[in-house]
Amino acid sequence: GTKFSEGLGLNFKNEEGKDVPVIMGSYGIGLGRVMGAVVEVLSDEKGLLWPASIAPFEAHLIIVDSKDGEIRAEADSFYEKLSKKFEVLYDDRDLRAGEKFADAELIGIPYSLIISKKTESEGKIEVKERKSGKSVLVEKNKVLSEGFSKLF
Repeated sequence: GTKFSEGLGLNFKNEEGKDVPVIMGSYGIGLGRVMGAVVEVLSDEKGLLWPASIAPFEAHLIIVDSKDGEIRAEADSFYEKLSKKFEVLYDDRDLRAGEKFADAELIGIPYSLIISKKTESEGKIEVKERKSGKSVLVEKNKVLSEGFSKLF
């Protein structure tokens, strides 16, 4: 249209020599369009695959056995430490592990950190990369000091 060209006084002389506003197109790429493109291009059959550079969180902390008071206390404590260094989504809902894992894949945060009776008994945490599906068991202190992106 001519909305912007009229505001700027941007004209051209037509065939009759009369000043006429230039017809302009404005094709801005807003945040909504960028996010739409991310969803369309960076997803698989399970859900989103957020690139670390634009992910809403760096990691998704998932507590398995959330009804176990000891495991919950350990997970809460770890979350407090972890959230001081990283943007973390903490899933402490009282749902089955499979539901939490499916939700984690749907949301697509780059790394899931999983705390369970098994990992706690070893003093470790399971770190799973969303993109590759690979997972490793790592000392919790190593995750706190070094992060998780260099594990894969």
